[in-house]
Amino acid sequence: MSTILLFIVLLFFFSEYSTNRSPNQATILEGFIIMKDGEVYLVEDPDFIQDDANKLSIQELRRKYHMSKLWIKGVGTLRGIKNGQKVKVWYSEILESYPGKIKVTKIESM
Repeated sequence: MSTILLFIVLLFFFSEYSTNRSPNQATILEGFIIMKDGEVYLVEDPDFIQDDANKLSIQELRRKYHMSKLWIKGVGTLRGIKNGQKVKVWYSEILESYPGKIKVTKIESM
């Protein structure tokens, strides 16, 4: 019984630690930003063609590339970022959904 209780407590603390990381401790992804229909996506496919960002619909982009939806708090996070631009994205968590939803802590152009 005490082993199970210890496991639950450790699980709780690990969960709290992973969700409360600072941007310097967060994990980093690189990819291309897609902004369409009021949503922001990250294309992680290295074969991404930048012209596709403006030409293709979201559905066509999803079929062609591996994409994740970005969950961004604060409009200032995207300041200076353009559609199709290569970026680094710091994030704290990836939610399981289709497409995956990434909790962004910082975005920086490359």
